[in-house]
Amino acid sequence: MMEKNIFIIGVPRSGKSTLANIVCDRFGFGLVSIDAIVATFYNVFPELGMHAEPEKSEPIVSKFIFEYMRQLSAESPNRKFVIEGCHIQPTTVVGNIDCEKYDVVCMGYPGLTPEQFLLRVHGTNWAVTKNDAEIIQMGECFIARSRQYQETCKQHNIKFIDTSDGILTALGDYMK
Repeated sequence: MMEKNIFIIGVPRSGKSTLANIVCDRFGFGLVSIDAIVATFYNVFPELGMHAEPEKSEPIVSKFIFEYMRQLSAESPNRKFVIEGCHIQPTTVVGNIDCEKYDVVCMGYPGLTPEQFLLRVHGTNWAVTKNDAEIIQMGECFIARSRQYQETCKQHNIKFIDTSDGILTALGDYMK
């Protein structure tokens, strides 16, 4: 049995939600989706400045999420949670997460090409409103960010899961 809460961050489409759901189903953890929280604030309170784009919302979201995590841990010390989303960067985690209470995992795909990213997401709900050129451009950005996150994680001893060769393969290795 996993003994700590799990904090999963990383680039979009890297398997964060898939991993979170597997852990919740297998170990009975509660799930907190940062992306759902941000979307709710964005829709209900747009004046707060939270954006769907992680890099624009990260300073506001991180303050809220870290305080929320402290409250959650204090109010439910015997309940385990998985908190996941793409709105927190690895550099922000350093110094803000109690490693006695949380395992931190960052996910990305530094080994993909933009064309492979296109093939991976083509036909998903996420890609339905985007054309191939937009997806490739986003893929370039996400792949570059994955490489940056991988290096940051290495520098700060944060677990990095590389999903370049497939999400389920990488998650199977993590769950062992």
